[in-house]
Amino acid sequence: MSFAAEFPDTYAKLKRERDTRAVIGSDQCIIDQKLFFIRGCLEIPIVGSVEPFLWGLWVVLHEAVFDEIEDRWELQGREQTRGPYKGRLNNTLSIYPETVNLKVRIVIQPVGTRPLLFIEEEHPLAFEQLHGITVSRAQELASILLHS
Repeated sequence: MSFAAEFPDTYAKLKRERDTRAVIGSDQCIIDQKLFFIRGCLEIPIVGSVEPFLWGLWVVLHEAVFDEIEDRWELQGREQTRGPYKGRLNNTLSIYPETVNLKVRIVIQPVGTRPLLFIEEEHPLAFEQLHGITVSRAQELASILLHS
């Protein structure tokens, strides 16, 4: 079970200005040469399952961190050379209270795999990430997301 935000919220709000103010790819986004985003995966363990509930989310981070990650994007063994990094979520998840700006730890993964995101403050999403969710909770989340 996986659900992904197509864009960072900040990018989504630009509407008609996107073409002149932003550059976006499948994993990176830059707005006004001042805001820097990468896409990552936030995994929530499902108790009794080997597959997690997966959120594909965007994180805003400092330019220097963005540059460092980008410079090593295709470097084999990149996950062993740097990080973890810090960032903040830039997506609203309607089923959780206030997710935009939640502090996250960004852990780089091997080439071809998006970074893992870990919530670093008290929040229901962080609780579920740390303790896992039941299969019925995963089904409930999926049902809400598919029907909204």
